[in-house]
Amino acid sequence: MRAPISVLPLWLLERLNTRLPPVRIAALLAALRGLQTTSTVTSLHKEPHRAMIDDRIEIASTLPSRFYTDAEHLAQEKTSIFNRTWQLVGRLAQVEEPGSYFTADVAGEPIVVVRDRGGNIRAFFNVCRHRAGPAACGAGIAASFKCGYHGWTYSLEGRLLGTPEFDGVECFNKSDFGLVPVEADVWEQFIFVRLNNGRQPGPSLLEYLEDIPSRVEGIGIARMSLIERRDYIINCNWKVYVDNYLEGYHIPIVHPGLHRELDYSKYRTITHRYYSLQDAPIRTNVDSSERLYVPTDSQNENFYFWLFPNLMVNINPDNTSTNLIIPLAADKTLTVFEWFAHTSKSSEAASETEKRNRVTIAFSEEIQQEDIRICEAVQSGLGSISYDRGRYSVKRENGVHHFHKLWSEFFGEN
Repeated sequence: MRAPISVLPLWLLERLNTRLPPVRIAALLAALRGLQTTSTVTSLHKEPHRAMIDDRIEIASTLPSRFYTDAEHLAQEKTSIFNRTWQLVGRLAQVEEPGSYFTADVAGEPIVVVRDRGGNIRAFFNVCRHRAGPAACGAGIAASFKCGYHGWTYSLEGRLLGTPEFDGVECFNKSDFGLVPVEADVWEQFIFVRLNNGRQPGPSLLEYLEDIPSRVEGIGIARMSLIERRDYIINCNWKVYVDNYLEGYHIPIVHPGLHRELDYSKYRTITHRYYSLQDAPIRTNVDSSERLYVPTDSQNENFYFWLFPNLMVNINPDNTSTNLIIPLAADKTLTVFEWFAHTSKSSEAASETEKRNRVTIAFSEEIQQEDIRICEAVQSGLGSISYDRGRYSVKRENGVHHFHKLWSEFFGEN
């Protein structure tokens, strides 16, 4: 960084005063000030990401807008954040019996998940070790995997079995060319993977979830059935959508229908190491015939769990839903919504449950469309030359502040 004008050496100031006309001196001083300012800005752009968000929300500023708009940052996010964290990839119902498998994309990486012959859930990079063809396609049941390019075959445990027309290749051992494994684990009915495979130490899935399993153990998520899936492509950065989810501050303005259902005065956000919980009590002074959220004897609130970086689990009194937020580009995001509910055995109860589920999904669709409109408007605002960083509401945006601190921590650790 250049020295401020006020501390330039005396001899240089004297030489400027004696050898240059006043107009030239003024121009040179202006140029020096510009260099000083540029250097200062450059140093700020290179500040450690972990120090970017102050621990104290009272004085902290939000993430700079460039991290929402510049494409160059997304590649690093995939490496530093998505590859190192547990990612929801599917459900146990997709791999119910040995040999059943499905393929997926996680942060741009092709993955295959399978239940092996011993009943274990395994995951691999879906990349043949020959010339990077797909080891598996789609979903189904198979005794082994056969690459769709040159026919190399692999066991359900990932071992290389067959290499057609590969005689004569020297210094080649099949045991060295199995499918590359991916860490996989299960919570309730959900399958998670982590791509870094222990290259950087990290918590197990249960450690990552902390006390979420004990908080929801009485709900019976593992016994719920999938009732609906909807995908939405939104023209905003993935963090815009997560920011929006993590605070109820906007509910009175953006979601009038939701605001009528919830007791906003008692809405609160509790942060933990890797997750946050929004506790949203349901209003009690509403005619039950008019309400969309119907409390039960055991639950009179909605619980909105967020797991860093991109998974939401919403626990309502009569259903559960997941929202998976997948970045497609700096300004484009895929959100995957799945709803789950307990099924009823009697036809009459099943009919009533189906009716309630339709109401739930319709109301969620209304809220989602409201969120899409505001998130896309915010993305546009983030691109304005008038905006760089904002401030947090101490009362209402501690969840956003918590997310930004985690993002800065992971993004800055390469």
